[in-house]
Amino acid sequence: MRKQILVIDFVTPKRKNTLLTAKNLGLSIALAAKSLPEEIAEYVDRFIEVDTEDTNALLEVLEAEHKIKKFDGVISFWDRYVEPCALIAEKLDLPGNTVDTAIKTRSKFMTRISLAEQAVPQPRFRIVKSLDDLISAAKYIGFPFIFKPVGACSSRGIFKVESGHNLVEIYQQMLEVSNNPDDKMFKFYEGEFLAEEYMQGPEFSVEGVASFGVIHIAGITEKWTTENNFTEKQHLFPARLEESQQAAILDVATRALTAIDYRQGAFHVELMLTSEGPKIVEINGRLGGDFITTHLLPLAQGIDISACSFLAALGEEIDLSKKLDNHATVKFLIAETEGVLSAWSGCEEALAVKGVQELFIERKEGASVTLPPKKYGEFRLAAVIVQAERSCDALAQADMAINYLAPSIV
Repeated sequence: MRKQILVIDFVTPKRKNTLLTAKNLGLSIALAAKSLPEEIAEYVDRFIEVDTEDTNALLEVLEAEHKIKKFDGVISFWDRYVEPCALIAEKLDLPGNTVDTAIKTRSKFMTRISLAEQAVPQPRFRIVKSLDDLISAAKYIGFPFIFKPVGACSSRGIFKVESGHNLVEIYQQMLEVSNNPDDKMFKFYEGEFLAEEYMQGPEFSVEGVASFGVIHIAGITEKWTTENNFTEKQHLFPARLEESQQAAILDVATRALTAIDYRQGAFHVELMLTSEGPKIVEINGRLGGDFITTHLLPLAQGIDISACSFLAALGEEIDLSKKLDNHATVKFLIAETEGVLSAWSGCEEALAVKGVQELFIERKEGASVTLPPKKYGEFRLAAVIVQAERSCDALAQADMAINYLAPSIV
């Protein structure tokens, strides 16, 4: 009999090849979500209609469904469901992290507290729940510093505070951004923010999967972000690092995971390589997004980390050993102006560039384009994915391809 993996709210069809991975493993897919997107319907064997944002209702429905036909594992690919997945695993006796670990993963403040207790390198920080807290944090941390929500993700609501002259304005701006009723992510740990030391240096992420307390590392991704709102604009796998730098990054990432007792499932640990060594930016209790796990790892080294995440959720053995020796990168086209995207050109030319594996148009003709902090998620217009034997070639070819793209925004 095929094992059944429970997926909590797939959200976006653009990662549907992750579900194809599950099917190739011979798994039966049960999807718990508000609706079943047409684009992924063919992969879903059992659809459970439920409001996934209502955790109590979700648990009640899934407990009843489990009695009808049991699930063998539970997984989600989104930060918002890290805690619900842990609750479901505990309730239904499935492999998974404890609820305590899930909270320490999901709450950026609890992450910081846990790392501080184990002396894991990280920026200085303070919790902020009021304007007075922000003023006090600024005195403790110094300028510049980062101000961000405790429960958001995907670079939402991140501000760089340069001086004390506009603290009131920035605090009000944060309240406006985080009170956006259309963005449910800000409802997690609502009204809680972090002030953190501004770290300088290149950014990286460690990709891997934990299985019964054993940390399996797939590798390190090199990252580039925008200067004004820290949105990720390019990733390269594997990262260009000296052996000593790689060892230091992996050591700090492993210590961070151990500090929160991360024992089961995929992880995506973000770090900054500062002049004082690697420091933790945050720990994500899910696979890395932005095509890192779906495209870059398989294209660069033949690592199917998506398959391993499913196997870990089922409590089975995993293997993250590399099978290829290439490099892969994804580069995003970032909008600089707002408006409506009226037309695309240059797509055929971009696809014709050597090494280009895929062109993904994120904002199609007729779509609105809005810049942060007014709105997040509308200003990354397209992504080009490139594979090459050498990292320098992958980066150059991605630059060439992205430069062909010419969206018209009016």
